[in-house]
Amino acid sequence: MRRVKQRLAQRGAAFKVFYFIAVVLGWALLAAVIVAIWLHYYPGKGRASTAFASAVPWLLLAAIPAVIILAVTRRWISTVLAVILLGVGIWTQAPLLKATDAPAGERITVVTSNVTLGEGNVDDVVAEVASSGADLLTVQEITPAALARFEQTELRSMLPYEFVVPDDGGVGTGIFSRFPLRNTAELNGFGLNNLRAEVDLPGASSTTVYAVHPIPPYPYDPDRWVGEMKRLRQTVHSTTTDRVIVSGDFNSTWDHAQYRALLENGFRDATEQSGGMWKMTYPADRTFPPVIAIDHVISRGFVAADLRTFGIGGSDHRGLVVSLAPTGS
Repeated sequence: MRRVKQRLAQRGAAFKVFYFIAVVLGWALLAAVIVAIWLHYYPGKGRASTAFASAVPWLLLAAIPAVIILAVTRRWISTVLAVILLGVGIWTQAPLLKATDAPAGERITVVTSNVTLGEGNVDDVVAEVASSGADLLTVQEITPAALARFEQTELRSMLPYEFVVPDDGGVGTGIFSRFPLRNTAELNGFGLNNLRAEVDLPGASSTTVYAVHPIPPYPYDPDRWVGEMKRLRQTVHSTTTDRVIVSGDFNSTWDHAQYRALLENGFRDATEQSGGMWKMTYPADRTFPPVIAIDHVISRGFVAADLRTFGIGGSDHRGLVVSLAPTGS
């Protein structure tokens, strides 16, 4: 009888330890969700906050096991809080879930690719241009050597007009177009090359196209990144043409407040419009799939009807292919 009581006591003690660990784990997961929601709305300027903001979608997933664990352990107040936070987390990502109806008519196909210090496989990019029937291609980190490789392909026959400022060290950027470019300019005040041009597209005359590549918050000073994102917002929002396409490596995600600040004054994210939901593009050169989305196409005067990614050998980014439908007349 004594042994039975001892065993029951031991089991009771083990259960209490397990229960305590489970509750602490549930609270820890809940804390991660709170941090994720805060990072989504907080315009972080430090290296840690900008880095962790990129992980917000993954941190938000912690709400699911938090609800389960806290419910099983009957921590009802905490469970209700976890359910509320799960709803708030879904709300932060909700714009990416539902597609906007695109008008019938012309479709403009935009391809953007980061070729990583010029080492990416240009044939992969050109093959995507050919298969998608691209009208515009923007390329980041294009070097003189990479440009020479591009010009040895059939790209020139498909997109005969170009405005390219190549450079080494990830600085170079280029715009390639099926239609003539005019009023080309390099943007001032950026560490990497950021370009602008105007083009008449089918159903979308006088469209301003930007090929952008603000510096990353790491390894650069994150204050510089904040400054460049602010400058980029001021630049694109001051564009005088009604139709604008901004394409490139933004070094920021949907969950960076500085990125969402671009999505004002009529600008919309192609992932948001197409209901693409977390089309991850970086890093693409690991043994695991990309975990964040820092390559984007945003526009004004268009609706994104479709968005997908594609692989580029030798690059740490996946490219984007976006189909845009002009709105209005």
